[in-house]
Amino acid sequence: MKKWNSAVESMNNQCKELGPSKCLRVPYEQLVLHPREWMDKVLRFLDVRWDDSVLHHEDFINKGVKLSKVERSSDQVIKPVNMEALDKWVGHIPEDVVRDMADLAPMLSVLGYDPYANPPKYGNADDVVLHNTHEIKRNRSEWDKKAKEMFNMEWDANNNDPQIDRETSEGPNNGT
Repeated sequence: MKKWNSAVESMNNQCKELGPSKCLRVPYEQLVLHPREWMDKVLRFLDVRWDDSVLHHEDFINKGVKLSKVERSSDQVIKPVNMEALDKWVGHIPEDVVRDMADLAPMLSVLGYDPYANPPKYGNADDVVLHNTHEIKRNRSEWDKKAKEMFNMEWDANNNDPQIDRETSEGPNNGT
């Protein structure tokens, strides 16, 4: 957590130095919960015209967009925007770290998070995100099959985490 805190503090300071005309802070959780609102903010900031396709990244996988076979979150990117990743880490952090979170990671408070909330309370999701999350859970075996086919993965049934077959996977740059 100290490494995370240091990295986030550095990024936060760099963003402050650049100023709001050159650095837009985008809270990941809010991007997930409210993708249309936040993608609109991002595109306006970049002075890029709105296109509904930004809400459907999953439609472009392997159609010009390649994913790394060794990145742990690649299996999430093949799915529509959903809430699964927001609390996937809950229960995987040692109790003593959770207890000391405010001291280990003061940037949580700086960024507006409650360091004692475990699981955290990010707010309510847009209906489309709730629908996507429900459909992914309902069709879990289909999504697992798709990920396995795409990344040559085996799934750990205990926690739904991919175990990548690194012998058949390409390196970290995925050939790019």
